[in-house]
Amino acid sequence: MFSVIKKGFTTVRLFASVHTIVQNNYTIIVLLHHYCVTYDNVCKSNALRYYYHASGLNWTMGDTTLGSRVFALSDLHVDYKENRKLLDGWPDKKYSNDVLVVAGDVTDNMTLLETTLKGLQLKFRQVFFVPGNHELWMRSDDKSTDSIGKFHAILALCARLGVGTSPTRVSLSAGDHVWLVPLFSWYATPEEDPDNSFYVRPSAGEDEARQRDIWMDNHMCVWPTPTDGQTRADYFADLNRSAVERSYDAPVVSFSHFVPRRELIGASDADRAAVDRERARRGLAPFTGTHQGAAGFNFTRYAGSYQLEQQVSWLQPTVHVFGHQHRNRDRVIAGVRYVAHCLGSPNDQRDGWTWGVSEWDGPKQVWPQKT
Repeated sequence: MFSVIKKGFTTVRLFASVHTIVQNNYTIIVLLHHYCVTYDNVCKSNALRYYYHASGLNWTMGDTTLGSRVFALSDLHVDYKENRKLLDGWPDKKYSNDVLVVAGDVTDNMTLLETTLKGLQLKFRQVFFVPGNHELWMRSDDKSTDSIGKFHAILALCARLGVGTSPTRVSLSAGDHVWLVPLFSWYATPEEDPDNSFYVRPSAGEDEARQRDIWMDNHMCVWPTPTDGQTRADYFADLNRSAVERSYDAPVVSFSHFVPRRELIGASDADRAAVDRERARRGLAPFTGTHQGAAGFNFTRYAGSYQLEQQVSWLQPTVHVFGHQHRNRDRVIAGVRYVAHCLGSPNDQRDGWTWGVSEWDGPKQVWPQKT
């Protein structure tokens, strides 16, 4: 059911779950149950509450009772049919009272992104999302002129679908609360911003031109001309300013796509043991390599930024969820639990890098904490 309400002091009662869109100075409210009261550009409901800011499709989510648990998954890469089949196979009722945090890299195809997010909404009470680098790849049929434009088109899509991209206070079934705080981000490269980059130069040196050539973002992303020396990492970090400078009245679970600390790139002893357990489950021998990265590729060039690390430090979340590297992690550093629970490619899964997905049979519970 749709109700189109002109901005202003208006009250409606409709029985139908709440999704809200703003188009052409009208608030379009799609209700799936309960009621919605709209007045003074504010939509309130006992299911969802959106605070509308007058500048376009810019929403800040308020307090919302959503379910008893928060789950996380990243790097869904549904362009692989095997991954789509896995997601489609999740039970329809198992997570119906729960929240899912998706930490980027679903697909670069806008139609498939919308289809996937809608499918996840059918299984979870609410879905939260931050775009990853793959979402910003430009295709010939993209309507945006560059990757920044596509990023904002994705946020507009999420607003239309009711997928969360802003700080939201979630009320759990036990009466506790937790804030879900998305952090937009991009990595800093040693050429663009050496002081902000996680880059570690090998002692033997490296072929820098080859490193740049094999990284697909350098071919698939299109960037506008920077202004005032602003880097890509600067641009996305600036979008988080209000989220990281405010205070929160409950524990925080934050999430980004990119790696938030350099020490998370390398595997710990616990990470290596988890990989070997997953490989044994798949009938493979233990991994005997010296590092988990792809041969000949220096991932530290494209991993994350100290800027993102600083923003997580300012937030001081209880848990921070991330993805990007297709190497799963669950580690506490400086009082913050960092969780990377990537689905990755079918090859990543078969090699054991994305350990834990089989154990959890999909997304991993991050709140209430359960290790």
